[in-house]
Amino acid sequence: MAHLALWSLETGEGKEHTTNLKLPLSQIQFLTSGGGSKAWKGDMDKDKTDGIKFYYDGQGFMSAELEETNVKVVYYDIFGKVLHVVNLPKGLGTSVSAI
Repeated sequence: MAHLALWSLETGEGKEHTTNLKLPLSQIQFLTSGGGSKAWKGDMDKDKTDGIKFYYDGQGFMSAELEETNVKVVYYDIFGKVLHVVNLPKGLGTSVSAI
């Protein structure tokens, strides 16, 4: 799970929450959802947030819609309220794929 190792490196945390992480000087974005939203509530080092576009320290889920030229990811709270939307257009020489 490379995204978890990178998330740990970037934030100092060893846990994943509902997160959108964009690495500086890179086209790679890491989108995570899950991993013990109550177990470590409030335990995030606010000084280590480089690259984080969205962080939600509560229960929720995300959906992903993959199209030929775009990926749309929506983060929701536990009640289904939209918290954050990410649209990732396909760049030149790249492909849209799911792991």
